[in-house]
Amino acid sequence: MPSRAASGVSKISATSVRLRSAAPVRGARGDHSRAARGAALSSRRARGRSTMAADAANPLHTRLCEEYGCEYPIVAFSHTRDVVVAASNAGAIGMLGCSTHTMDELRADLAWIKERVGDRPFGCDITLPSSYVQGNREELEEQIPEAHREFVEDLIREHEIPEPKTPGPWGTTRLRSLADTRAKLELFMNERIPIFASGMGSPAFVLDEMHDAGVKVWGLIGLGRQAARELESGIDLIIAQGQDSGGHTGRIGTFSIVPEVAELARAYDTPIVAAGGVTTGRHLVAALSLGAVGVWTGTLWLATHENGHLEPWQKQKVVDARTQDAWVTTALDGKRARGLRDSFVEAWEQPEAPGTLPMPLQGLLVGKLLQAAEDWDRRDWIRTPGGQGVGFVREIKPTRQVIFDVMEEAWDALDAVQLAE
Repeated sequence: MPSRAASGVSKISATSVRLRSAAPVRGARGDHSRAARGAALSSRRARGRSTMAADAANPLHTRLCEEYGCEYPIVAFSHTRDVVVAASNAGAIGMLGCSTHTMDELRADLAWIKERVGDRPFGCDITLPSSYVQGNREELEEQIPEAHREFVEDLIREHEIPEPKTPGPWGTTRLRSLADTRAKLELFMNERIPIFASGMGSPAFVLDEMHDAGVKVWGLIGLGRQAARELESGIDLIIAQGQDSGGHTGRIGTFSIVPEVAELARAYDTPIVAAGGVTTGRHLVAALSLGAVGVWTGTLWLATHENGHLEPWQKQKVVDARTQDAWVTTALDGKRARGLRDSFVEAWEQPEAPGTLPMPLQGLLVGKLLQAAEDWDRRDWIRTPGGQGVGFVREIKPTRQVIFDVMEEAWDALDAVQLAE
């Protein structure tokens, strides 16, 4: 964000007025207000991207927008291709989480997305663990202690969870091989997707190949020393993730990790985006003030109309959740991951519960229980994702409207800062 010395209070306010003439209509939050805001935003979209780009004084048109061709400095991470397309077409950058995709599923989703977004930016995110599973499933299961097996079987009996309907083996999505990962990376390069993001692990080993294919490479980190290594490798963008985030997460808060990484990145002239607990326009403005050029968001899209990854009852659970309902556990797959509180997490928090096992053994251990919960609709045992920003997700609505609402909130936040002076 430009400094006050560079932009001036009056310049920001004037910019705000100009953009608001085509921005969401203010007033009551009834149906008429939403319809009016939607019409106004559609009018802005009809004028094309140049409207935002041409206004150099707009503090919300950041380096992310300039370098990647998006209108708004928002990256929308989702496992649902419909959310990715809706986000990119609304002016953000849709990011498909595809670590658990099969190759056939990934090919189909990429073709579907590319057909619908045209030249708008999007990307794909997979994890690159520092070590991969060696050996077959039987050898791995032999490493699971008997006490852990008995604990899970006791849970199944005590809570009367039937046998899974889905044939085993279960928990196999955690058993990704180096060959599987390499095949996905090759597909990204062959398809020349705009952006590849590593959600876990360093992508340095594939950086040159990706660049040769015209693919930008992003890396998600949770520690300053990880960021330093990524920056030294020549990565295109760093995602500085705080522990507020949903899914796999670290131990440092967003307000600490983002400025630390921003300072490191300045020497390399590498942009960073902030992740973790970002669900409002106020979060966006705060991230920019910490040195980011945009935000990486995930929880924000869980309750959207387009999200096919969650059942309707799970979307309502997201809407009803509060900040304190987003718990960290290692019980899902052996890595720290944040999701909404449920019976599964609570069971592993009990004093009699054994310590969780490392990845991938923990995933194999609980695979049967989680599959049975899905098959029999045992909602108290079905995992629902969510970060600490979930308390601000208060309505089920279209992805497009979420983006426009965040941007309207961001302008409100900027105005509030200027008025406070």
